[in-house]
Amino acid sequence: MKKSLLVLMCLVLLSGCIEQKDDNEKVATNVGMGLDEKITVTISSPRPGEILKADQDISFEATAKGGKEPYAYSWSSNINGALSKKSSFHQNPSELGKGQHTITATATDANGRSGRGSVRIYAV
Repeated sequence: MKKSLLVLMCLVLLSGCIEQKDDNEKVATNVGMGLDEKITVTISSPRPGEILKADQDISFEATAKGGKEPYAYSWSSNINGALSKKSSFHQNPSELGKGQHTITATATDANGRSGRGSVRIYAV
């Protein structure tokens, strides 16, 4: 009787440690999916404080890390609005409004999570 009771108690305790699921139920995990990683965006060009003159095209370049590839990029200016949907592009500063711009690059990963980076530049 004591043995049966002991076995029954062990089974009851162990049943709380075992995951039960239906055949149709899917169990998702964050491991290796990039769901818990912060996405960082680094703008390598233009440099912070750079003065852009209308006589030559300027390169806009950003890279994203973290999350799950591939990334979708978007660039914007607080003065001009949307600039591009590429990770890098060239633009003539004459196409930008004159003044101090905050340029923001946003990257969205395959899981829909996003990160952004920004620099302040001057268009003359």
